[in-house]
Amino acid sequence: MKVAAVLALSLLAPSGLAQAPEAPRWVAAYVYAPSNNAGPRGPASAPNPNDPRGPLGPSQVEAVTLTQTALVTVSGHRIRLRLSNTYGDLPIVVGGVTVSHAGQKTVVTFDGETGVTLPPGAAWLSDHVALPVSALDKVAVSIAYPQATSLPTHRVRQTMRGADGIESAPLRLGALLSGIEVETAAPAGVIVAFGDSITEGTGSLPSAPGGWPERLAARLIEAGRPWAVINAGIGGNRLLNQGSGPSGLERLDEDALIASGGRCLILLEGINDIGRPARPAYAHQAITADDLIAGYRQVIARAHAAGFTVVLATIPPFEGANYFTPEGETIRQAVNAWLRNSSEIDRVVDFDAVLRDPSSPSKLLPAYHSGDWLHPSDAGYQAMADAVPLDACD
Repeated sequence: MKVAAVLALSLLAPSGLAQAPEAPRWVAAYVYAPSNNAGPRGPASAPNPNDPRGPLGPSQVEAVTLTQTALVTVSGHRIRLRLSNTYGDLPIVVGGVTVSHAGQKTVVTFDGETGVTLPPGAAWLSDHVALPVSALDKVAVSIAYPQATSLPTHRVRQTMRGADGIESAPLRLGALLSGIEVETAAPAGVIVAFGDSITEGTGSLPSAPGGWPERLAARLIEAGRPWAVINAGIGGNRLLNQGSGPSGLERLDEDALIASGGRCLILLEGINDIGRPARPAYAHQAITADDLIAGYRQVIARAHAAGFTVVLATIPPFEGANYFTPEGETIRQAVNAWLRNSSEIDRVVDFDAVLRDPSSPSKLLPAYHSGDWLHPSDAGYQAMADAVPLDACD
């Protein structure tokens, strides 16, 4: 009877009555997935002095401060940082952390202290920082390393400042910052973009907005859609096997399904599973289309169990890439055919159709690849973002 009475009252309430605002909650606004050196390791690639991301920096630092810039995709008045020593074997001593935004520089504390020691295998949340941010703002995070420290293996563009105060040009250095959460009362759900380098954004110029996840975030915000997007891509990642870090199946929970506010998963992964076995170091890990499809089914089941909408993307063309084989192309075509026709997936985004050259469907359109016939150009990443329906996760 009480339920019926409440229902009756709700039906009689004026239609224009404003709903109570949602209580503020912490929502993932930026991630940078931790990684490691697990799995087979082939010959090291020669350094590319013209890499637009900047040269490789040292893997170990001491008495320096590293600064990286993070794009947040949620608006709010307070933030907190997540530092990760997930794959470290030793403690990491952090001497101090600051965040800078809109002319404001703020010291970050951890349990009231300005420094923190991260145990091996652990992540650590900071205290909250009173720092208003808007979606698509960039926040600079500076972390001081007073002692000799082996940096995490997943590298991002950062500057390095020594005791002399001189700041370097951008270098690719291991990142300790693995996430930023924003306290918000906005009705934002979080889309986790999960995958390899084509999700991380390899090939996009530093001056550009980023890869397809960042560009999708901008589209959603401009359209007034209540979604944030975080980028959990790792270059070289594979769904089924380790190599360039943990496999996608291994890291799915930690990097995607437990994200604060996470409600939708967009997965683009599999090209490294298909291509890498063409290299001697990975030949023993050759896969079939059925192997990859079984991996997708695991992702679907686990994500649905966690309450996520699951969006899978077809695998773009890769003929011309340094690990292309006709056998790999046959696997890619079979996997994409399953993706397009599976009733198990909530939604499919056909990145293959968007990026392929109609006159040579096993290749990317020349305007859409960044030079290696694998990674999209900025125009390609924009085309990918434009291909994701704004209601894909609704």
